[in-house]
Amino acid sequence: MKISLKCPSCKGVIQVESAQGLEEKTAECPHCHSKQKIGDYLPRYSLKVGVKNYQLHFGRQWIGRQKEGSDAEVQIPDDSRYMSRKHAVVELSCQPTGIRCTFEEHGKNPTSLRGVELIENDIVYLNINDCLQMGGQKMYLANEYQD
Repeated sequence: MKISLKCPSCKGVIQVESAQGLEEKTAECPHCHSKQKIGDYLPRYSLKVGVKNYQLHFGRQWIGRQKEGSDAEVQIPDDSRYMSRKHAVVELSCQPTGIRCTFEEHGKNPTSLRGVELIENDIVYLNINDCLQMGGQKMYLANEYQD
């Protein structure tokens, strides 16, 4: 599967074949000849909560409630306190079929995906615009090029 990327230097389009671990490899832009890690070319993924976007990175990262002393990499305010401080693991990776995002449930309180409640240790694939409800917050998986 081909992935279209935008060069961060000249904004030209680069076509690469998707493969596992692609984000760690280096590519040269055919337009401006700058060399960068392919992960720098890839679209940026985030969890959108209201008007705020919480940036995700490639690899595994904990998502949880914002609280002093929390060590979750992505911390989201939740006044309802139904989101655990370390509620779930989100993993972004490149695969032969494209970019894959998985969500692994670990919270003490339930999470729902598209209105279906997940149980502890469930691992599901997320698609762009999927709606997750964690605690009192609704969040959507988003991706956009960063200029």
